[in-house]
Amino acid sequence: MPGPSSEQKPLTRGERWTYVLILLAVFGLFGLDIAVDFEPAKLSVLFILLFWIALLVTHEAGHAIAARLLGWHVGRIVLGFGRTWVRIRSYSAEIEIRSFPVTGFVLCVPTHLRQPRLRNALIYFAGPGTDLLIAALVIAIVGYDRILTPSADLGMIALQSLAVASLAQGVLNLIPFPSVSDGEFIVNDGLGIIRSFTLPDSYFAQQIEGFREHGLEIFEEKPKNDQPDSTEWWKKDRRL
Repeated sequence: MPGPSSEQKPLTRGERWTYVLILLAVFGLFGLDIAVDFEPAKLSVLFILLFWIALLVTHEAGHAIAARLLGWHVGRIVLGFGRTWVRIRSYSAEIEIRSFPVTGFVLCVPTHLRQPRLRNALIYFAGPGTDLLIAALVIAIVGYDRILTPSADLGMIALQSLAVASLAQGVLNLIPFPSVSDGEFIVNDGLGIIRSFTLPDSYFAQQIEGFREHGLEIFEEKPKNDQPDSTEWWKKDRRL
């Protein structure tokens, strides 16, 4: 869910065209490989690749929707990594689309200190949970036996590929592991769920205090190292 908070400069027009040409070349090579000794089953790789990109949107939307339903403020949704392609303002959140739509993250902050650890864990789970829900729905519609049966029908191959892509994305995101980006320690969804239950109230209080003082700026660049004030307001008043 959360990811690096450093600001990314938008792509220039020339860089955008470069990325477009690279993507066209990649998909062209896929198309060439599929065309040689063509058989319908070969399309599954292309379907999985395309569905993976689409599932990135539903995955991050799952995080964002869960955060809003649980009363947290969603400030930024990032789809992809690398240089920024385009920014879209939606309600109070900024949606940022980057060059390579393979992974993403959502930046949000609590607005109160009621069950913050449980809510944080649920927000982390919502992304892979959405993937697993999509896989379960596809399997339920198609049937467990048919989803595993080789087929020459393009519609069935597409549904099988969607089930594989959503199941793989959900499971992989639940395997706990850390990573480092721009010198910043980042946890994936699985590790985030586990880590949520070890965080003190002061961790969430600092996020609330940072948002109180700096507003949407905390989503645009690396947050300042703010500490709760000396009165420890968060122990006395557990609402924002």
